[in-house]
Amino acid sequence: MSLLFARFPGLRERLPFRSLGQFPTALTRVHGLCPPSVELWVKREDQAGVIYGGNKVRKLELLLGGMDDAQTEERPRLLTLGAWGSNHALAVALYGQSLGLRVDTVLFPQPLTDETAPYLRKQLAGQLAAQAHLWPSQTFAGMGLRYVQARFASRQPVWTIPAGGSSPAGVLGWLAGGLEIADQLAHSGAPPFDVVYVTIGTGGTAAGLWLGLGQAANALRGVRVVPWPIASEQGVRFLAGRARSLLHRLTGESLTPGPQLSVDGRFVGPGIGYGAVTEASRRAVALAGAAGLGLETTYTGKTLAALLADADAGLLHGKRVLFVNTVSSVDLSALRARADLSLLPPWLYTRLALPK
Repeated sequence: MSLLFARFPGLRERLPFRSLGQFPTALTRVHGLCPPSVELWVKREDQAGVIYGGNKVRKLELLLGGMDDAQTEERPRLLTLGAWGSNHALAVALYGQSLGLRVDTVLFPQPLTDETAPYLRKQLAGQLAAQAHLWPSQTFAGMGLRYVQARFASRQPVWTIPAGGSSPAGVLGWLAGGLEIADQLAHSGAPPFDVVYVTIGTGGTAAGLWLGLGQAANALRGVRVVPWPIASEQGVRFLAGRARSLLHRLTGESLTPGPQLSVDGRFVGPGIGYGAVTEASRRAVALAGAAGLGLETTYTGKTLAALLADADAGLLHGKRVLFVNTVSSVDLSALRARADLSLLPPWLYTRLALPK
């Protein structure tokens, strides 16, 4: 059971929950990535689930918790949105399939190059193999029409999951993640982390961590992987505020964030930034691989790049630092091999340079 309910017993009967993950995830010391003066730890959220890991599992435990209580004659289908290579979209597809639910996903564009195409193919193959119904858009302007088409594609009732799972309930999932880190430090007798680094896309993970870490960290540094204002410090504070309001409404309790919050926007990348590979993210992924960590260039590579830049600049000298690894390390190669990529629209099939 989530530490959320141990900390706030009043939530047990008021907040639907479905156990999906394997928690607690490990806190692991990593050597060789930073100068010896930096004590680097990794929160192995990549191992959060058997079906799929990463930071979406904690959110989905709450977002899918009320599915069986839906007041309809038939089970709802799930409707969500994300980029072509979205980890969120893949997580919803896989966990939705495991619950016997139809999943409809509206997908918006992200940079497509020879370097990014293999990753996008893998992500889309995973969704197709999970039998998700995909509604990719060629342009951002076309997303609205695709969303309407997906919304009315079936007469089944619809259960909507926001992009990234970043609703107030989803944020509470990561409040539990912050509580978990604090609990692990308390049981080990270790001192607080000086800085925690986490990716900011839609911002829900950072907002929950900020609420849940308490005195387990002095500072939380979010690293943007999407452009402002989609990702911003104000956005994280707004999401945290909505989650605090929900918590207060359900339990009557108030919660004050402990760490100092800051957002680093230096590593987003050119253009829209999201999904664009940068030299810094490429280097960070390579260094992480040599240290036994499997990252990618869209999310975790850019966050580690920010951490490494701060370490190289001497800003982390003598500090205890935590890197939250939010990508999944579950091997989906067998599942992806079963995907029929010809089900993609011809325009996307061709642009991804798929073999004929």
